[in-house]
Amino acid sequence: MPRAVDIEIFKIAQTKVNRDEVQRWLDHLGAEGYELPDEGDISDPALLVALAGRRCYLSFGPGLNPNVTKVRTDLYDYIGNILNSRHGSVLEHAVYTFAIEGVSRVFTAEMNRHRAGWAISEGSLRFIRFDEEIPFWMPESLWDHSDDDETMVLRKRYTRKMFYDAFRHQEEIYGKLLSVWDMDSTDKNFAYKKRVTTCLRRIVGMGVATGGVWTGNLRALRHVIGMRADPSAEEEIFYVFSRIARIMFDDEPLVFQDLSFTERGGATFRNQKV
Repeated sequence: MPRAVDIEIFKIAQTKVNRDEVQRWLDHLGAEGYELPDEGDISDPALLVALAGRRCYLSFGPGLNPNVTKVRTDLYDYIGNILNSRHGSVLEHAVYTFAIEGVSRVFTAEMNRHRAGWAISEGSLRFIRFDEEIPFWMPESLWDHSDDDETMVLRKRYTRKMFYDAFRHQEEIYGKLLSVWDMDSTDKNFAYKKRVTTCLRRIVGMGVATGGVWTGNLRALRHVIGMRADPSAEEEIFYVFSRIARIMFDDEPLVFQDLSFTERGGATFRNQKV
């Protein structure tokens, strides 16, 4: 029986600042008067953005750069000025890593176009073989909603049934071909299994649930959220990045201070291009 799965998002890593080395660097620059914020007062990714921004102008304090006589000491205001002035390059130093599971090849085809600023490690159907079932994500547009009229309810119900039928058909054919190629035999080595698996993946539809790991710098994350957490985006990538937008807004209130959320669950930036 085909299995519809949920999309799960795991924030598995983010930038960590080496404060001891930062202090050695500041001493080397002659910025002895600059005090690092206490741990917990600001996230490490946001701190790294601020440090990179200050290095550009040697603005760790008045007088270090003779042209600088006054500096913003409030970090919220300082990073806000970076966003307002579109000094986006300093955002590229800090990264977040997400493991995203249950998404389809429809999602990955959209997401993997965003190569700039991203590292991508996607589950390989050249190596990963399906067993008894081919999982998939049921599009949100086919979920039942309280405002659906009778016609819409019937259309969704019929379409969901066809989805299950389509995946059941794929499973049946895939299983028969595994048997034809004797894939469960103990005398078949990995190279043999890989050749068969890479061939059979061609009959599996784009809706198959897969997953992987995506690492994006803060500038790239802002860019993709701005594009894909918009209601006009493809529905699955909208579903994912509207959730990632919430994660980043909660985790990085300084860098995402200009982010707001729409009534339809999407997100938009005041500064569109940083």
